[in-house]
Amino acid sequence: MEVAMDFKHYGFDVKKVGEYTYNYQYGETTVTHHMQEYYQDADDTRVVLLEKETRKQDNFIRLPQTIFISRRGYPPLATDAALQQLNEKRMTLYFAGLPTVQSEEHIRIFDQAMTEELRELGLDYAQASAMIKSGKLFNNITITGFVTTKQGGHDLDFISAMRDKVLASYVKVLAAPPRQCPVEQWGELLMGPQADFEYHLFKKWGFDVPLSAQKAFFTMMSGPRSCYLTSNEALAKLQGVGNL
Repeated sequence: MEVAMDFKHYGFDVKKVGEYTYNYQYGETTVTHHMQEYYQDADDTRVVLLEKETRKQDNFIRLPQTIFISRRGYPPLATDAALQQLNEKRMTLYFAGLPTVQSEEHIRIFDQAMTEELRELGLDYAQASAMIKSGKLFNNITITGFVTTKQGGHDLDFISAMRDKVLASYVKVLAAPPRQCPVEQWGELLMGPQADFEYHLFKKWGFDVPLSAQKAFFTMMSGPRSCYLTSNEALAKLQGVGNL
């Protein structure tokens, strides 16, 4: 149930650099992940696409296309599209946000663009963004964005429409002057408090998802892709092991 994405249509000239498959079964729950990673060196643009399903018997949470985009000098774009079936109750959910955003101009551009885009779908951005802006979903981090749901069914067309409108709004942010953001804080939040929260959320829904597996998922999705050795001791150890 993948939702296809044409990067060039949205102005992202990126090349595929990685692909991850991460699957496991724990208790009666089966979890599958498929990630694709794309990158452009010129402006340090990275795009990660995720398909994921968490299933236990007839209950499942399916993510047909979750997107994480980062570019040097700008807040990242994080989206989450979910098809949920719990005890025969169906729901479609869509979240999009700019975590760690520092520029008031970036916030204004995204909010104004999304207000216009959602109005075309008969949705009120101010209402949809209230929970995000209040800090009830993500606290201790600056973020703007929204979350909306459709009860009673699974709607891939709705997800595709929301994705197009979100990406059109984000491209307008990228056209504004840059301002550095502490993007690493988003990864730290996901790999820490958010993984803890989702462990308990999955448990509440009846799924068997170990905390370590949830942290591993968030690490692959938005964790750092490289690091530096900063101590002379570590550098000497590297040199010594490398010469064995």
